[in-house]
Amino acid sequence: MGVEKEFNPFPLTVYKGPAHFCDREEETAELQRNIRNDINTTLFAIRRIGKTGLIHHVFDRYRDSRRTSCIYIDILGTSSLKEFCDHLATAIYQRFPEQRSLGKKIIDFIRMLRPVISYDGLSGQPEVSFETGEIRRTENTIHQLFNFLDGQKIKIVFAIDEFQQILEYPEKNTEALLRSCMQHSKNTIFIFSGSNQKMMHEIFNSGKRPFFASCSNLHLDYIDRKQYESFIQRVFRKYKRVIDPESISFIYTWTLGHTFYIQYFCNYLFSTGNKHIRLQDTRNAATEILMRNENLFYQYRNLITKPQWKLLTAIAKETRLYKPHAHLFIRAHGLGTSSMVTRSMEALLEKELIFQNTMAENPYYEVYDKFLMRWLQHF
Repeated sequence: MGVEKEFNPFPLTVYKGPAHFCDREEETAELQRNIRNDINTTLFAIRRIGKTGLIHHVFDRYRDSRRTSCIYIDILGTSSLKEFCDHLATAIYQRFPEQRSLGKKIIDFIRMLRPVISYDGLSGQPEVSFETGEIRRTENTIHQLFNFLDGQKIKIVFAIDEFQQILEYPEKNTEALLRSCMQHSKNTIFIFSGSNQKMMHEIFNSGKRPFFASCSNLHLDYIDRKQYESFIQRVFRKYKRVIDPESISFIYTWTLGHTFYIQYFCNYLFSTGNKHIRLQDTRNAATEILMRNENLFYQYRNLITKPQWKLLTAIAKETRLYKPHAHLFIRAHGLGTSSMVTRSMEALLEKELIFQNTMAENPYYEVYDKFLMRWLQHF
């Protein structure tokens, strides 16, 4: 008989309910207020800071509602309008059980559009795709899906995650098409979220773009230190574990308060089974985490040029870089000329190995992966 795996209360990918979700009370209230008042929202956040978790946390409030249905799709993996259409139809198809009258009605409608229905080999969930045809047919299908849902006697909340991906589509009218769908919706509310701040601002804050001034902006920042530290202490205590305050402070500082890396660190500590976690245990865990990811870090080095790697290491050592073209910074790290730094910086930004936090009062550059940052600091 196998040993039952102990539940880990620090989830890394899947939302596991409000008991395992830290803070975000103001953001949750604002999103709910926007939904209640038929206001579309643009959610800006850097990657892995908790935007997807926030969306699912808000959607959990409507889980048993008969008047509001929530649908979430992540389009980061899509590369065309046709793939967007397939993701959209799949999310709708999976959301409404065929056993219910509304579900049967919606599924019958989708089947009228003559899709190809297949089933995922791992999850067993149905997947919907449409035969490749003229772009006009794809556009019409998207309009039909949104219009049909909007015509039902319920409020629909659509969350489209990593929305900036539409800028990568070969179809250049995607923004106008989706803006049109939003404008003609009477019972559908949209949440557009994305982790590429530059691209998201380009879509929603440029006066020349279709989505300009169409949504209420919500910026997701780091969770307050005291709130997060209290949450960690509370969760460990709930499962009859003791973690010293110094350990919790170390975790928050070492990860720079970045949600995913805090969760990962706590998940790792919890998985050790240690009933009393002291500061030295936490320091040891930090070293083990870096060693566990070392092969991945070396792969990063093989994927970029030497000047780019040198700049990445320099930014990591600075932790937060405010003046990348300052002579003192370039000379201290032997980065060559200012133009070389500019070229390497552009490449690292494009590869999303670093990001610029433009929401801060004094914007700065930072290595995206906090574990990679700490590993590079040892060089």
